[in-house]
Amino acid sequence: MFKQGLALSIILISLMFPALAFSQIEEIKEYTVQKGDTLWDISSEELSDTFLWPKIWKENAGIKNPDRIYPGQIIRIPLYLLLEERRKVPAVRYQQPTMEKELKLVETIKPVEPSYLVNKNLLLASSYIANTVPVAGTITGSPSGKSIFGNKDIIYVKTDNPVNVGDKFYIIRGDKIVNHPVTNEKIGYVIEMLGIAKIKKFEYGNTIAEITKSFDFIHTGDILNTFYEVEPPLQANDYRKPAIDGYIVATRNLRIITGMLDVVYIDKGKKDGIEVGDILKTIKLGENKVPNGTIQVISYKDTTATAIVRESREPVSAGNLITHFE
Repeated sequence: MFKQGLALSIILISLMFPALAFSQIEEIKEYTVQKGDTLWDISSEELSDTFLWPKIWKENAGIKNPDRIYPGQIIRIPLYLLLEERRKVPAVRYQQPTMEKELKLVETIKPVEPSYLVNKNLLLASSYIANTVPVAGTITGSPSGKSIFGNKDIIYVKTDNPVNVGDKFYIIRGDKIVNHPVTNEKIGYVIEMLGIAKIKKFEYGNTIAEITKSFDFIHTGDILNTFYEVEPPLQANDYRKPAIDGYIVATRNLRIITGMLDVVYIDKGKKDGIEVGDILKTIKLGENKVPNGTIQVISYKDTTATAIVRESREPVSAGNLITHFE
């Protein structure tokens, strides 16, 4: 009788373990939104990865626009994502320390991945303002006859100089002229980074390339620009809030690739003391000056800079004042 009871207990316990494991994997935390919170920041704080914010958004069907969360709002955070990330890291069994084993163990330890302010794709897709449009070639068509392209599509290109198989180019568009919203002076052109193309082969007089990465829709007639490596800025513990005043001169909507972040361009750059990571307040001008958002600089040129919208109470747009925090 005792053996039967013990066996039954073992069976019940064994049945409970999968349920317990499942409950751990499906663990959800309820979080109360605080003033200034964004899904980006909450994902960083709760899941240790800013780019898991779409998972939080997906878990909260009531959030129609991920830019719009409000103090006091209750959101669900899928903590099981932490477990999934940990499972990706191979466990190392303990071994009796010896010189040979220690050396082997050191060889198996993976270096800590650096934490970036923004990832490379977002940095590239955010684009920039330039005085002139750089041109190294154009997209002339495609073997399929299509005129709109995306990732992995094959295209015909015409280049200004001879190229080799394997050469890469940025695909850009530069038809948007930016005038200052206050002075109306010409600022330059928004150089939209659309993707990357790689030369595949030469056939019947055609130069054929493949789109290896696309950030937006690409069209026949879009421009090729010389490829150069880009390294995103590392994340820091603290960021400056410099005493710099200026204006947002243009915006770019990147929801097609980020689902959340908008990009803005400001009339201040390196010559004005702007640095990557700087945080500035935006103000809507009208009968009254109304603070409406927060932006963070991710790249700069001599007289302009590119920033992402970190927080917005309403749309941040061209003509908004940028200023320091008091």
